[in-house]
Amino acid sequence: MLTANGVTKTFGGLTAVDDVTFEIGEQEIVGLIGPNGAGKTTLFNTITGVHPPNAGSITFNDAELTGMEPHQIARLGVARTFQTARTFNESSVLENVVVGAVFGNESSPSLDAAEDRAHDCLEFVGLDGRGEEEAGSLTIADRKLLELAKGIAAEPDLILVDEIGAGLTGAEIATITDTLERARAERGISVFWIEHVMEAIMSSTDRIIVLNQGRKIADGSPAEVRDDPQVAEAYLGGVEV
Repeated sequence: MLTANGVTKTFGGLTAVDDVTFEIGEQEIVGLIGPNGAGKTTLFNTITGVHPPNAGSITFNDAELTGMEPHQIARLGVARTFQTARTFNESSVLENVVVGAVFGNESSPSLDAAEDRAHDCLEFVGLDGRGEEEAGSLTIADRKLLELAKGIAAEPDLILVDEIGAGLTGAEIATITDTLERARAERGISVFWIEHVMEAIMSSTDRIIVLNQGRKIADGSPAEVRDDPQVAEAYLGGVEV
């Protein structure tokens, strides 16, 4: 599905992502961890076309993404959420998700079909019955669920999730985690997930990729990553996960 080979991104003299290679398969949940400044969000930006890489190749279902605009990549089946939910706060909850259904892929559904899909996605994330509320009135946790619904409404093959647990309680994180797991199990969506909440990422992923100072230092099962001394040193300062 997604293959990155030798991806490098520099900003002036700073190398934010340094020769990173990895793959994400169909219906796989893969975590991406590392200390602040490790290059995680920059790597997401290279995949989604926000900051194209200076070197390397990124392919998705055999299509080369390098050089494409973000909207073109989204229409190929790559959705994304952000650490700070980017909802249209003056629009209704339903209208937010309709945007994902209409503009998020190449299917170009009718408005009626998009609204039907939006209602289905709101029910999927637990926001059914709240479609007429203004998005800006929602709690942080519900706005993150709304953004996830908007992404799912695009019917992607892969969704990139950037620290969706930031600022949430343990119960709210559990709800988000369950929703991501169901997105894979019930809708066949692969998930590439940046997270600092280690309990969530360790219990819910098939594999974890670790970045440090822009370089990939580990790629394995949660147990393998947990026991990797290089990861413990880089990410936790030597404290066991």
